[in-house]
Amino acid sequence: MSQVTVPPPSDVEEVGAGAVPPRRPRSRRSSITRDVIEVLLLALALYVIINFALQTVRVDGLSMEPTLGNGNLLFADKVSYHLHAPQRGDIVILEPPDTPSTDFIKRVIGVPGDVLQIVPAYHDSNGHTRAAVEIKPNGQGNWQVLDEPYLPDQNVDPWNQETSCCGTDGRASTTPAAFTVPQDQYFVLGDNRNASRDSRMIGLIPRNNILGRAWLRIWPLGSFGFLGSGPTLVTAAVLPFGLLRGRRRLREAARSPSR
Repeated sequence: MSQVTVPPPSDVEEVGAGAVPPRRPRSRRSSITRDVIEVLLLALALYVIINFALQTVRVDGLSMEPTLGNGNLLFADKVSYHLHAPQRGDIVILEPPDTPSTDFIKRVIGVPGDVLQIVPAYHDSNGHTRAAVEIKPNGQGNWQVLDEPYLPDQNVDPWNQETSCCGTDGRASTTPAAFTVPQDQYFVLGDNRNASRDSRMIGLIPRNNILGRAWLRIWPLGSFGFLGSGPTLVTAAVLPFGLLRGRRRLREAARSPSR
């Protein structure tokens, strides 16, 4: 009788042509190393996003009430303005030209090419008499009134301070007149017009001084969310008598010697 020799077990099972060896179990050390690398890469990605794309901003002061309160914490987007220009209504973080070491937060009101003026005695549809911004967008067409629903309650705190605007640099002036916002410059105001240091005092803001756009409030938690809608332009009606009288008083004051 012939004897059949059985070969010793092999690591390779022949299961038809093209059989592949089974995978060896991965070592625990290599698994831990890969997990650590993944965590480090994720941390690096978050660091890049937070430092180059987002900025956390804490509001200091009352100049943006009621939209933003003192101590509110915001996220600001630092990437958008590398892709497009700031838009009217954006709430922006900026470096004021006179004190670049201190960041301000204001709202963009006039963009390059706009013809802009502040009317000190505008009568709105609710019967309020207050100051208002009038704009000819890109210098074209008739005057349009900037409708700003985010301003303080005009029954309680109407805008009536620092309305003698503007000079050619956007600042308050003893001879206020309409002016054109130059290329790469922006006219900004705080929402709390009676208590805001903005373009009326510091002048127009160069685009390079605008650092980012605030878009999300993250503190306090009860107010978490986006920052609300911006302004709209409404075609100005025929100027009412009170408005004409207010403008006449401004012209007379400009002609009179200061006291």
